[in-house]
Amino acid sequence: MLPALVRWLREREIRVLLERGIATAARGVGPGLPLKSLVARVDAVLVLGGDGTFLAAAREAARADVPILGVNLGGLGFLTETAESDLYVVLERLIAGDVEIEPRMMVEARVGSRRSKAAWTECGLNDVVSHQSDESRMVQLDLRIGRTSIGTLAADGLIVATPTGSTAYSLSAGGPIVGPTIEALLATPICPHSLAFRPLLVGANEKLRVRVGASVNRARLTVDGQISRLLAAGDDVEIRRARARVSMLSLKRESFYEVLREKLAWAGPQTRTRLKD
Repeated sequence: MLPALVRWLREREIRVLLERGIATAARGVGPGLPLKSLVARVDAVLVLGGDGTFLAAAREAARADVPILGVNLGGLGFLTETAESDLYVVLERLIAGDVEIEPRMMVEARVGSRRSKAAWTECGLNDVVSHQSDESRMVQLDLRIGRTSIGTLAADGLIVATPTGSTAYSLSAGGPIVGPTIEALLATPICPHSLAFRPLLVGANEKLRVRVGASVNRARLTVDGQISRLLAAGDDVEIRRARARVSMLSLKRESFYEVLREKLAWAGPQTRTRLKD
């Protein structure tokens, strides 16, 4: 597929740059570049794969302020809106400029550790998750929103998701689905040990602060399910809207709710089966 796609683009005098790993695996398509270098030299990024591949590319594209388009070669695919069968039709529209740019907010996590003066910062498109590093162990997290103390959450963890990420891990943990262009952050506890803790939708300008409880031996912070850092007791995590945004190229063929209906199999009335006596 990839060699044919590269030929098709070059025949139309489109300069093609490939990520190094993809170029090595495909062979015959020319040399590749590291992703960070590639996004700084292109007008748009085309991602072939599933949502995981898209997330990794989207973080780099956002840093370079370059628009990105995903082509779904995987399964469910909420982020990669274009099907493989529509690839060349979509590329024709892209070349003609018949696409829209849909900005998506990102979430930023800043970790301040008592053991280190240097803070660790990372951004994600989907979510930031604070959780126990050891399997099948509970984690205690002191949660604040702005200046208000919400209390101590005893759970398997806490997901802070963007509206884009509301259809990912947060959804499986019982969080609501939020329209992807809404400006908000969603805090969803993972298997809380108290029914009092429910998912919270907060304003995009709010700052959430999580402190790892003193009784926790070792916890972990994971961004987009791909970037991870160990946390120790007493570490503080500040989570807020990131300054960078992901510029997603959109064809606007379907509304978000039509995509939900299709991806989540929200069909019409169920067909009744008549039972025989």
